[in-house]
Amino acid sequence: MKRIQLALFLFLFSMLSFNCQKEFSSTNFGSGSTENNSPAPITATLQGNILDEDGQPATGVQITVGSKTSITNATGYFRIINAVLDKNASLVTAEKPGYFKAYRTFNATSGVNQVVIKLLKKTLAGSVDGNSGGEITLSNGAKISLPAKGIIKQSDGSIYSGGINVYSNCIDPMAADINEIIPGSFMANDKNNKRVSLKSFGMLAVVLESASGEKLQIAKDYTAKLTIPISSSLQSSAPSTISLWYVDEQTGLWKEEGSATKTGTNYIGEVKHFSFWNADFSNPSVTVALTLQNSNGSPLVYASVVIASITGGSGHGYTDSLGQVSGLVPANVGLVLQVLDECGSPVYSQNIGPFSQNTNLGNIKVGNTSASIVTVEGTLLDCNNAPVKSGYAIISFDNIIRYARVTNNGYFSSTFVTCSGIASACEILGVDSTYQQQGSIVTTPVTYPVTSAGNISACGTSSLEFINYNLDGTDYSLSPIMDSSFANSYSYGSGYILNVVSYGQNENINFDFFNNGNAGTYPLTNLYVNSFYNTALTNAFNVAITNYAQNIGEFYEGTFAGQFRDSANLTPLHTISCSFKVRKYN
Repeated sequence: MKRIQLALFLFLFSMLSFNCQKEFSSTNFGSGSTENNSPAPITATLQGNILDEDGQPATGVQITVGSKTSITNATGYFRIINAVLDKNASLVTAEKPGYFKAYRTFNATSGVNQVVIKLLKKTLAGSVDGNSGGEITLSNGAKISLPAKGIIKQSDGSIYSGGINVYSNCIDPMAADINEIIPGSFMANDKNNKRVSLKSFGMLAVVLESASGEKLQIAKDYTAKLTIPISSSLQSSAPSTISLWYVDEQTGLWKEEGSATKTGTNYIGEVKHFSFWNADFSNPSVTVALTLQNSNGSPLVYASVVIASITGGSGHGYTDSLGQVSGLVPANVGLVLQVLDECGSPVYSQNIGPFSQNTNLGNIKVGNTSASIVTVEGTLLDCNNAPVKSGYAIISFDNIIRYARVTNNGYFSSTFVTCSGIASACEILGVDSTYQQQGSIVTTPVTYPVTSAGNISACGTSSLEFINYNLDGTDYSLSPIMDSSFANSYSYGSGYILNVVSYGQNENINFDFFNNGNAGTYPLTNLYVNSFYNTALTNAFNVAITNYAQNIGEFYEGTFAGQFRDSANLTPLHTISCSFKVRKYN
């Protein structure tokens, strides 16, 4: 089973050879730092893949970054343009009924940022009475002990005396997929507000709800007792006492609060509220940055990178669309830098460090020397049979979708890392942005380490995209390009939801509607336009779809018109009409 199935843009990576390193900070962070937790805002695009508990694409997951939201499509993929991120700690959340709310924190970079999140099943561990309290025991020995008459309704703080459903799940910090499952990351703020990295010995997720689903919490001046199993391979090295940490839901970072005592193969401690809890010791930390490139200097993007301490603790991230990655790692200890393939196996390992200060490793060259790595390349030709000077190839390889821009001589290239030799062919569609033309999909046999597709025609069908709309008498026109628009369809119940998003300099529009996957007329479900981000539709109006894209590279085409009110100010009545033609991206 593949570890992840990605729907990504541009180029990817191959096998690493160490090149150089350069330091960009002279500040010593050997005892922890508050500098690495200072706000460092940046606006960039965020995309990613959400997986269910079995590692399969999770459809219909709500993704939130700041004030912006998105929904994952049939491949578990999402994309948010112009997201407000942070270089030191960006937060993205993922929510789907039946699962714990997921958090992911990462160091944002200037390119298109990539995350992968695996959802944790929200399992009912048992029920207790609010008046008498009680203890719930999980199958692996984890326990949650609730106080009598010590549980409140989260909404108003009133004492709750009814039945309490306890949802809980253990997280093994030594699990192979821990970097996808872990709430947030291994970044944390200790009790002195210093940014540190963690080494976990055991984690536990706990949520309390009434029988009707109302959120519950521990009352002030009360505590609950947690028994957290220590990961089996860490029991011999587990200290007798250890700090407890919880996920701050506003930042996605772990925060230090309280401690636990080792009793047998468990840690036992008291907590004042419920969230994700973690038994860890902290490491002083520094930020390490690097840029992955292939042998000809092109960026290697969305590569899975792990930097782990020889003595415990690690940092993990994905390179962005420029090949950049940055993250927090333990300071003053030897480190191992690894690049992983889609199955989670290392295709390269390199000893680095130790580092006592923030360090940039600079450009790191890579080459195709692993059976998991293949580069797909070719040349796009326009309608005059000349090289395309501005455009891109859409490459579909082993369920991965990549958009590779051409150089001024029509050359395109994208490097994929999959499970060894898994795919025998790829599909390529050429797009000419200058003449707004695209060709037909070409199937090319895959050969390792380089697949040469030769000349690919980018001629025959109009590739023009647009969203034109009139809002309250003012015309707006968006001519989307690859990085400013996004359309995807995902299954929902007995049909599909189509979500269309486009951003311009001073205008933006986002709408979706339920449909049966074919051309037709459907009621508009949600509309966000320009400054109106939470609209209330009046006299519900329809979307008329004249063409429904079935394959990647085809187009959704349609129109809609109607009236709405902004839910933040219900007095004005707004009028909108819209026509659109937007490419299906995955």
